[in-house]
Amino acid sequence: MAVDDRTLASVAAYDEHAVAYHASLRLRRPVADVRRFADMAKRHDLVLDGGCGPATDLRLLRDAGVHPVGVDLALGALQQARMLLPRHPLVQAPLQDLPFRERSFGGLWLSGAFTNLPRADWQSTFASLLRLVATGPVYLSCYRGNRDMAAVNDDVVGPIHISEAVETEVEALFASHGLTDVSVEVRPDPILDRRRPWVVALGRYGG
Repeated sequence: MAVDDRTLASVAAYDEHAVAYHASLRLRRPVADVRRFADMAKRHDLVLDGGCGPATDLRLLRDAGVHPVGVDLALGALQQARMLLPRHPLVQAPLQDLPFRERSFGGLWLSGAFTNLPRADWQSTFASLLRLVATGPVYLSCYRGNRDMAAVNDDVVGPIHISEAVETEVEALFASHGLTDVSVEVRPDPILDRRRPWVVALGRYGG
């Protein structure tokens, strides 16, 4: 699957402003969600952090007792991640085409990972990522709304394109792949509060 030009433009923006983006994420650490996710995983299992960015969540996952592998397309973000975690496995690749064997992970963490993908690609990308998971927790968070690669001016990285979904769509995405023990919540953004709500979902795949 080819990467959308608007996704590539957004990746370039994250690359250009990687240091500022990293600093902005310090206020957006989903500590409680990481603990819930880790409690559903087997201790020391490999889990995939798709769209890991500068690895702020990845470090939380590691500290919670699992072994996350970070993947992102933005090289600048991964360079920030490498400074944070100099010996941790990090891979630069698009989510739609990852260099891993099927069923090699015990969990999937997707915090904002689909934000810069066209909505038409969410289902196929989710399916391809789940093929990498044997069994374990699956976490997904995204902006709440119905925009599809809308052009916006992000306060930190500048012009990017974003996609959103509502809770019923995320529930349907999880249900279409047989996930169980699913919870879906609407949360205020940690920075912009209720001006930019998020949909946060956690479920169990396989087993």
